[in-house]
Amino acid sequence: MFTIIDYNETEHKTSTGSYAEIGALLRQPKEGFVQWVDIDIARQNSVEQLAAHYNLHHLTVEDIFHTEHLPKFEAFDDYFFLALKMMRVDADGEVVYEHISLVAGKGYIITFQEKPGDVFEDVRNRIIHYKGNVRRRKSDYLFIRLLDAIVDNYGITLEHTRLHIESLETNLLNGKRLKNDIISEILYVKKDLNLIRSYIVPMREILIRVKTETGHFMHKTSNAYLNDIQDHIAFQISFFETFREMLKDLLDLHNTQTSNELNNIMKTLTIISALFIPLTFVAGWYGMNFEHMPELEYIWSYPILIGLMVLTSLGMFIYMKTKKWF
Repeated sequence: MFTIIDYNETEHKTSTGSYAEIGALLRQPKEGFVQWVDIDIARQNSVEQLAAHYNLHHLTVEDIFHTEHLPKFEAFDDYFFLALKMMRVDADGEVVYEHISLVAGKGYIITFQEKPGDVFEDVRNRIIHYKGNVRRRKSDYLFIRLLDAIVDNYGITLEHTRLHIESLETNLLNGKRLKNDIISEILYVKKDLNLIRSYIVPMREILIRVKTETGHFMHKTSNAYLNDIQDHIAFQISFFETFREMLKDLLDLHNTQTSNELNNIMKTLTIISALFIPLTFVAGWYGMNFEHMPELEYIWSYPILIGLMVLTSLGMFIYMKTKKWF
């Protein structure tokens, strides 16, 4: 499915349909118009038709379909190509990763999306409702707005991850979850952070290449916006060390709690054992079955012995309590 938005400062037009239905509109905007073509890559034939229409290099087409590729940038004579990852938090609080490719040329931008749903709704609203500078600027500014929307959602995703780590810490302190579940979630978050880092860190080098290798496509004023996006990326990269420390502290807290619980269990068992040691001694003494044990003949031997055992245990209990051993 294609979505084409043609716009300039005074008007805009949105067209949706298959390649056969709206293919004739491609790269035919009026003078002074910018064209944004959005397509999902689920229909390979449509993508290949679009690539042929814009004369995209076959390596570009391969990278569009190679959804496991890390962020990549390539500059050609008629366009430049950027493949990266788009992240967003869905309604269930889960992070959704999506491979997205952008092709930018004179007067047009093409976005190839892996799955339905994206982070560009604000950009669309700005075009449709004439907000901000999008309608007054050229295609290079649209490219920057799209890239900025993707990078901003990196920050939203990282903030979501930070809140998740803090909730794990709260649950661990309150004992609301089983410890094995906490460990599983900590390892899951750590794996997720490593994945996010592999997507964000390469963007630092890519943005430098975008600034230096796209001079014939980008207006010189665009560098200021690219510098701002670079600052966002640098700020987001600095989060990873903080998150690593937070997860390390969380593991240390878990290990400390586990150790304390084990110590409490061992202390309880030790106290119980200590209370029963003299009782075991007395029981063993009178269980030796010697024939000549004169105290066994006394009428009050049994109650006296039971009373002695109770008093001994009680005395030891009071002594341990006084020493604050428990």
